[in-house]
Amino acid sequence: LTPVSTARTIDAAEKGSESNPFDNIDEAFSYLTHLEKEAYQQDEPLHRIEASDYFYDFGLHSFRVAWASPFTANLGKDVPADGFIINQNQVHPDGSYFFTLKPNLYRRKFLYRGQSRDYPKPCTPNLFRDETKTYFLGDLIWTQEMELLIKSHPLVRLLDSGIELLHDKFRFLMNLGGLAQHYYHKTTFLDFTSDIEAAKFFASTDYLSDEDRYVPVRYTTHLGMVYFYELQMPGAFSHLTDGCHLSVIGKQVFMRSGAQHGFLLDMPRGKDLKAHPLVRKIYFRHDPAIAQRIFDAADRGTKYFPVDTLQTAWKDLYADRLKRGIVSADAVRLNVSRNKGETYDSIVAKLGGKVTVDDHTPSFPQELIDAYYQDIRNGWWQDFVSDIHFIGSDGPMYKKLLEEIPSRAEYRWAFAR
Repeated sequence: LTPVSTARTIDAAEKGSESNPFDNIDEAFSYLTHLEKEAYQQDEPLHRIEASDYFYDFGLHSFRVAWASPFTANLGKDVPADGFIINQNQVHPDGSYFFTLKPNLYRRKFLYRGQSRDYPKPCTPNLFRDETKTYFLGDLIWTQEMELLIKSHPLVRLLDSGIELLHDKFRFLMNLGGLAQHYYHKTTFLDFTSDIEAAKFFASTDYLSDEDRYVPVRYTTHLGMVYFYELQMPGAFSHLTDGCHLSVIGKQVFMRSGAQHGFLLDMPRGKDLKAHPLVRKIYFRHDPAIAQRIFDAADRGTKYFPVDTLQTAWKDLYADRLKRGIVSADAVRLNVSRNKGETYDSIVAKLGGKVTVDDHTPSFPQELIDAYYQDIRNGWWQDFVSDIHFIGSDGPMYKKLLEEIPSRAEYRWAFAR
């Protein structure tokens, strides 16, 4: 069954509508906070989930601990609101489990997407915004090049293969497509956040693509807007809704998505966010002084776009390859593996004369890996895990073992040369 939103729809003449917008973004989010609390108070099944120490797994026919539950992020009563929770995500074909570092969703019902203006066209992922375009190989091949680059990082390789804590194996899901979305590429995703301040930032700034930077809104001629997505547990992250799938990107080895407390809505071509059954929207008038305040509080955007190894590698090295239209043979092979009936030669032919294929192996330059090892010596791992939490009475023990991972002999290769 298609879920139906329980959040109240704003009528055409009501405050927050396009014809009667809120006077500023602060008023808009004050109302949204009230609306979220109201939706939470009405969600009795969610209250029961949050009161549970265990959950019943119908697949295994047994009770399981909280951190192995898909609801874990709603159990974070004792976790800081801006913390991340170890959360089972899916089962790998080999039988092991993948986990994510999910933003704390305790007492939360909404995810937010802020935009500095509404657009008359459907709200779709950037891959589909050119409505005349029906073939996307030229865009996706660059995403796949970035995926291969990401997977070459030693820490990504370690977390993907898994670490053992108290005889439990934890494999962490590297959301490769989501990372590509956060680092410049066209994908099938739309971004959402659980962080109200992050949503305010994106709703009150404009992106200058030629300069790769955000600037605070200076105009009052257009209305700003906020989409809010209602989370309906237990199936919020497992069910398809209107052909769309909500997933976690959360905290990753590369810091941008964690800084933004990110979630992703995967949408097929032809779908419009405005028509999604769990999505509502409100409008507000821009106030340049408030936009400047939000911009300054975000350290002029660096709070949500911290410089990291992936950004440096892509902008300094791989952006030039993209500009010159050069892609690796490895990226072509990855694309072939995902497209039944295609061959290496058929994909190269479909790329046409616009793209050159070479034998480059996507990987981080040694100087960036050396810089990563130096960061580890300077305490990077301890900072990275400081806001990661396990739910349950044995959570502190798991956390301590996670902090000590770099000192374990079998994992040293990922932290030092």
